[in-house]
Amino acid sequence: MYDVTNATSFKNVSRWLSELRENAASNIVVMLVGNKTDLDHIRAVPTQTARSFAEADKLFFIETSALNATNVEQAFEQLVTGIHKRYIYRVLG
Repeated sequence: MYDVTNATSFKNVSRWLSELRENAASNIVVMLVGNKTDLDHIRAVPTQTARSFAEADKLFFIETSALNATNVEQAFEQLVTGIHKRYIYRVLG
């Protein structure tokens, strides 16, 4: 998760992702979440920049606002669906 109003938090995503991949199972499902979309008027990270990053690294992507609950439920739904699909594919081949 990064803060859409803070470019430094987005720059740290690469490092966090590397650390995650070094320490987690290779088949984990990862989602990049941009938070604080309620502060769009001071956005520092364009949606398309983050979306392109996620696509390049084969991550799920969504932007949310914890303050007003925008896309929070959808983020969990996407993640659970991705985990379920990966599990079914692994089990059923």
